[in-house]
Amino acid sequence: MNVSFLRVIALWGLFSWPLFAAEAQSTIIPDGTIPYNMGVQLKGDTDGPDDLDRVQALGVKWVRRGFIWESIEKEKGVYDFSQYDRFINDCEKRGFRVIGCMAFSNKLYGHVKDEPAREAYARFAARLVEHYKGRNIIWEIWNEPNTMTFWGRHGKVGNSPQYAEEYTNLVRATVPAMKAANPDCVILAGSVSNMWSESYKWMSYCFADGMLDIDWDIWSVHPYGVKAPEDYIEAYSHTRDLMKEAGGNTSRLWINSERGFPLGKAEGYAGGDPALAKEYQAWHIVRQYLVDLLEGLPVTIWYEWGGKEGFALYKDGETSPAYDACKNMVKELSGYKLESRIPLERSRDFALRFVNKEGGVKLVVWTAPELMKSPDTIEPHTVKLSVADGSAELVTSDLYGKSGSIKMSGGVIEPLLTGAPLYITLR
Repeated sequence: MNVSFLRVIALWGLFSWPLFAAEAQSTIIPDGTIPYNMGVQLKGDTDGPDDLDRVQALGVKWVRRGFIWESIEKEKGVYDFSQYDRFINDCEKRGFRVIGCMAFSNKLYGHVKDEPAREAYARFAARLVEHYKGRNIIWEIWNEPNTMTFWGRHGKVGNSPQYAEEYTNLVRATVPAMKAANPDCVILAGSVSNMWSESYKWMSYCFADGMLDIDWDIWSVHPYGVKAPEDYIEAYSHTRDLMKEAGGNTSRLWINSERGFPLGKAEGYAGGDPALAKEYQAWHIVRQYLVDLLEGLPVTIWYEWGGKEGFALYKDGETSPAYDACKNMVKELSGYKLESRIPLERSRDFALRFVNKEGGVKLVVWTAPELMKSPDTIEPHTVKLSVADGSAELVTSDLYGKSGSIKMSGGVIEPLLTGAPLYITLR
């Protein structure tokens, strides 16, 4: 295990899944305090000061953005970081931390599956971490290398043993170069698209090829391929089992570095009544951040801030209901950390207890569809929750911040669970 990763774990604090257990605000890896786990994806047309101001107003603390190799090294051995310097400076002014996705091949060298491109990519990555040392960035090796879209149309199909071997070889060449240039850099590997049978195979091929023996720090996933954020629980568990079967360390941190729920039939579509698509998206953005916290992931990136694919929080000068729900989550839970999940009779019912340093306690409650079912299969229902002694009216806040109340009798409340998270203030 490398020194950088030990530093991350020491600052993070050792925890047992699924809960956080230590202060770590002094490090780039957050400790689970909301909203320091929350981020959005930016692209070249949405990374300017105006968009960054809007993202800052939303309240999230992370942004993910591609660092495109061909736009930096246009002449062999000559690196021009100027456009990214501007971006990083703008992010720092607003207090953002950055996931820098190092992408893609460079026509000066060819595809990174082969030499000399593989070593040239490693030199590029090393120059990045050297140039941006100490700048609140963690670095992701590639974007979705298990797919033909981003790894290339060679071989038979994506998610193949060939793609896995090629990517593992790239990580094996790149990580030592980055650590030599900046021993403190934090590296994400994987960036795997989808959580389904074929992507599980691809990860198994990577693990068999020695991926888990390489000194990267955090495994990154893009958990498309399931219907609801709660389906991540089974998907993450299965992936950890694959790591364990390969003889790997299953306690390494994970990051969900890209996932959105679109309005229409793009990748990750949840289904359900199209007339309610915006409402479902608002449910899912909040539940995704909460489920990843429950599963021990320190950072979750919503795909995406802008764009035309139906994922956008901001488009054509207007914010979406998902934006409003996300902003309200920040308002309700800012400064709070997840303490526990309260057991309920149904496995797809959720009651999460959050606490802050001032002694505040809030619950967030909702229900989810059964595994791989669409959101319109949810049946709202009440549950009994023991919360305290005495009788009182507790203040509630709905998905968008509308205030309400719920009666406590004999220390028990009976909230109505729907697909929309409900916030309940206990004290």
